[in-house]
Amino acid sequence: MKRSLIGLTILASFGCFADGALDLNTLSNNDTDNLVWVGHLSPDTDSAVSVILASHIYGGEAALTGDANPESKFVFKYCGMDAPKVKANFSSHDIGLVDFNQSTQLAKSVDPSSIVAIIDHHAMGSSPISMPQIVTMDIRAWGSAATILAANAEELHIKLPKNVACAGLGAILSDTVVFQSSTTTEYDKRYAEKLAEIAGVKDINDFGQQMLLAKSDLSHFSAETILTMDYKNFEFAGKKVGIGVAETLRAQQLINRKQDFFEAIQAYKKAQNLDYLFFSITDTKHKRANILWADDADKQVLSEAFKMKIKSDILVLDGVTSRKRQIGPAIQQAIEAL
Repeated sequence: MKRSLIGLTILASFGCFADGALDLNTLSNNDTDNLVWVGHLSPDTDSAVSVILASHIYGGEAALTGDANPESKFVFKYCGMDAPKVKANFSSHDIGLVDFNQSTQLAKSVDPSSIVAIIDHHAMGSSPISMPQIVTMDIRAWGSAATILAANAEELHIKLPKNVACAGLGAILSDTVVFQSSTTTEYDKRYAEKLAEIAGVKDINDFGQQMLLAKSDLSHFSAETILTMDYKNFEFAGKKVGIGVAETLRAQQLINRKQDFFEAIQAYKKAQNLDYLFFSITDTKHKRANILWADDADKQVLSEAFKMKIKSDILVLDGVTSRKRQIGPAIQQAIEAL
């Protein structure tokens, strides 16, 4: 079944929300003393920053499920702020989710019945989080969760501090690959400019290029670490699917290590009991994906997904840069067609 990005905002129109759902419109209705904002597993920059934006706008604590990646660390340093703390146990908190809605990307200690809000920019795919209660959702087909939160701050007349605005700009630039990704919208560009003005960032492109450089040199990381640095689990047609991505200006540096990646991919697929596993070395300079896989079953899916006979041990796809818009949907469609 063909799916497209979902753009919707589901907000209650009455006073206090039922079942403890967070009111994203009238902040005085909320009790946020026990609220924690958290993003998906293997947090990227959009996820790591969006929890900060959400906590600043709505109250509560910002937390990560794991360590910030090299690009995120660069953004936090550039903007003069600390990364949110990594939290291991979310079981005793009310939870606001940002940048995802899939059960496969939810920290294990989060009880779905404790979720009070979801702010996201991804499609609600084949394994959305199942919750027994009504939850406030703000889901839009924009390029970044940080863009949605910047718009919400503006709507609520909340002034973002300079360092938070700077990090928000970094999150937008990260998820849109400095506006080069197919997921980029005019909203992303508009709010990037507004955040840059607040932050005092005079050259948005230069900031973005510095970010790309910060995430590109992965030579000191093991193949196993790089595989899961920007990694997401999915469930397509009842199959467990993993897709890892390394976005880099120095793609050849990683391609030269492809044997190490083959071994890491095969080991991780077996250890996690996955049905399929794919890893894209995404060349942000030349706008192409270089996809690796574990075995013949994965290769068959890729062949069907991209309608080509694969004759090499790496699949090169010109013009493909987005897991969300291009790689993931093609793989999903192929698996569902098997």
